Amino acid sequence: MNAPAGWQKGSFRGVPFRTEDGESRGGRRGVVHEFPQAEKPVWEDLGRAGRSFSFQCHVVGADHIAEANALADALDAPGAGTLIHPWLGSMQVAVPGWSRQDSTIDGGITRFSIEFVETGLPAPAGPTADTQAQAIAAADEAQAAAPGLFADTFSVAGATAFVEAAAGYLVTGAASLTAIQGGLLGGAGPALRAFEAGLDLLGGAGVLIRQPIELGLAVVGLVQTLSVIGGSGSARAGAFRVLTDWGTDLDPVIGTTPARARERANQDAIVQLVNLSASAELVRCLAGTSFASYDDAVAARDDAADRLDRLALRQADAGDDAGAAQYDALRLAVTADLTARGGTLARLMTYMPAITEPALVIAQRLYGDPAKVESQAAEIVARNRIAHPGFVGGGVPLQVLSTEAGND
Repeated sequence: MNAPAGWQKGSFRGVPFRTEDGESRGGRRGVVHEFPQAEKPVWEDLGRAGRSFSFQCHVVGADHIAEANALADALDAPGAGTLIHPWLGSMQVAVPGWSRQDSTIDGGITRFSIEFVETGLPAPAGPTADTQAQAIAAADEAQAAAPGLFADTFSVAGATAFVEAAAGYLVTGAASLTAIQGGLLGGAGPALRAFEAGLDLLGGAGVLIRQPIELGLAVVGLVQTLSVIGGSGSARAGAFRVLTDWGTDLDPVIGTTPARARERANQDAIVQLVNLSASAELVRCLAGTSFASYDDAVAARDDAADRLDRLALRQADAGDDAGAAQYDALRLAVTADLTARGGTLARLMTYMPAITEPALVIAQRLYGDPAKVESQAAEIVARNRIAHPGFVGGGVPLQVLSTEAGND
């Protein structure tokens, strides 16, 4: 009997077999939705279902045992393989199951019943945004814009002496607060010397007061130096939070004369310069921080978003749309960054030891990973501010990383 038109000899991973008969199965994937008072359901089409094929085939002849073993090895090999379908041609398939029957009939024959399912390459992962880089870029943009925005609204040209003196007093006050934060962070070497040089420069604010762009650059540079002067990421973030709040307790400038109006505008401009510079550095600092838990990342995100939102509203109410836009851009960037990175982190849970015991014992009980037990115990001590790692009080609730992710 001649083979039908289009037929070809079947094989899998290059091992041939003789086909007796085959069956193909296909269809569509979907979900049936049934709604109240609707007599007919709605079919939601989710695309073509993967096709599967079953074969009844055999190998025969003097070497049929060796050929059957070769086919069995090919069927058991890992991953997908190339099937030459006798009627459908070449395709990539996997083998979910097969059976074998050996017989001595007709000089020896081995029959196979094989299940194939078509397969392809895994769907490529979609592009993901580098949210940390985007947050840093937003911080760079805000700091680049800050001196120009400041110079647009600050001026002592032709002003009376008390207006210039008031501006100098504010600049000195901002520098003093920054110096306090720098002292709390510590630091040494070139970063400390650069910070001290910035302080010295602002100490002579009488000259810079008449040069708004240079004054703006000096203030931005001084705030930036806090990022490299020293201290932990959380300590630096704390310093920038203090500076974002600066100005809220300043006495308002009272009066409607042109001199008082200029003094008031200058005060607002100096406060905005410091706040915007610190906000940008806060976003930069958070972008470079590795958080231990989802809860830590969310707390930092919400705090930053609330601060930036308040500052944006303040500038918008003052008619400074450009300044408000800078805060909005920073808020969107830091929210996207910490939401994306925090979503992959472990959650916190509450654990209460029954008795007073060492943190090492608690970490081993929770996570059971001797290789990481010291770092896990240190994390418990630091997070809960325990005075001595050897004595964790019994009956006191602790915040610890969830056990599902404690060994990651």
